[in-house]
Amino acid sequence: MATGDADTSSGSLNREDKEGGKSVCIILNGISLKKKYFYSKILPALKKAAKVVEVHETRSKNDAVQLAGKAVHQHYDAILAAGGDGTVHQVLNGILLNHETAKDLPLLGLIPLGSGNDFARTMNISNKPEAIEEILNRFTSKSIDIGKITFPDKSELPPRYFINIADVGMGPIVVERLLNSGRAFGSFVAYYAAIIKTFFTYRPEEITLQTPLWKWSGPVRSVAVANGKFFGNGIGIAPDAVVDDGKFSCFIAGNVSVLDFIIQNGRLRSGKRAIHDDIEYREANEVTIKSSKVLPIEADGELVGKLPVHITMLPRRLKFLC
Repeated sequence: MATGDADTSSGSLNREDKEGGKSVCIILNGISLKKKYFYSKILPALKKAAKVVEVHETRSKNDAVQLAGKAVHQHYDAILAAGGDGTVHQVLNGILLNHETAKDLPLLGLIPLGSGNDFARTMNISNKPEAIEEILNRFTSKSIDIGKITFPDKSELPPRYFINIADVGMGPIVVERLLNSGRAFGSFVAYYAAIIKTFFTYRPEEITLQTPLWKWSGPVRSVAVANGKFFGNGIGIAPDAVVDDGKFSCFIAGNVSVLDFIIQNGRLRSGKRAIHDDIEYREANEVTIKSSKVLPIEADGELVGKLPVHITMLPRRLKFLC
């Protein structure tokens, strides 16, 4: 794994070394189309607001997980993910997979530089330099919920954590198509082409959702277990979701026709609930998702594994810089 240090004051910081100033680690998606904007506009603003600013660029898949895991032990006040939802996802996992050995966790922050930036929409975070500088100057945080995914049939796999939304159905197929096209990041055209193709070729599969309070079974076009409100570049899949209420907002689109789903998608993009006999909204703090088929699941725009999965809510697990 390689890292790019744009501005380095210390390789390993202790809190007492900062003399009252803030220290932040930036983990930047190295292939972001907004990387030049970050260095020319955002980085100078960061330097105004923090005593120590270190930038590490990702060079390959999962670099952000490794970089965040190391940063947890270097006593930064905050670790900021500079990229899209996938970058935030990896940084989150790097932090929480190291939580047992880290003395105390830094704040998690976000500089939205991706194509979708859906969690940034929920948290109302801008990538304007003055907005980022204001957040660092204010340096206030909100304790937010985190989702945890485990794999009952593959107990040897580590858990995966998500900050925004995990979903089964069309979402993972869109992500797979983007990965197979080699255009997973930074292309709106590729993204929408994958969505349109999936709309017209996906066939709903039988899925079972089991919670302590309710059970649902049937063919589904999309199931989203949501902490945040948006996914898919601005689709308000869970308009009632709250990031610190200790509950998932579950969106279940059953055997909905392509035409009806497109119509409902318009409502979701305007921030309204879908209205359809085969679309339901439910709440849960844990849910098991199963299928007789080997179906993928994605979280925060990242493919994380296959069904079956058990998803649990970790109430107010992490402090988010906002």
